[in-house]
Amino acid sequence: MATSTTKTDAPTDRKAFVTLRFAGDDLDPREISAILPVAPTRACRKGEAFVAGKHAGKLRGRTGIWFLATDQLVPSDDLGDHLVFVHNLLYPKPTDDRRITKLREIMGRAHSRAHVTCFWHGDPGEAAPQIPAHFKSAMEPLGADIETDFAMSR
Repeated sequence: MATSTTKTDAPTDRKAFVTLRFAGDDLDPREISAILPVAPTRACRKGEAFVAGKHAGKLRGRTGIWFLATDQLVPSDDLGDHLVFVHNLLYPKPTDDRRITKLREIMGRAHSRAHVTCFWHGDPGEAAPQIPAHFKSAMEPLGADIETDFAMSR
């Protein structure tokens, strides 16, 4: 049986994901892992050796880091789906901010900061996504800065 290709089946260059990163010289990433129920993409203490990738090999951490990228966890090219994943990771229920409170305690003690980066690569002529106000508000208690890295195919 022959199949036809529709516009929705057409190849796309669209890609989206979010990273959540905690970093600081005194950060012990095991403390973050004890709060967040997901394995980090990368984690190390300052001075600890880690594998940076197949081409970079082993490096030593210049600072403590707990880093999570959603690209292998969220099977979607919609940035909103990745933002929902991070939001739900930090707030398992709408009014449950216990994880945020614990993370803030660790960050204060370890002189660390939180960072969120939103990556999006869209198709030609496609409008770049917006970071919803409710997501920005949810990140404020964590003190996380939100960066965007948006681009379109040519």
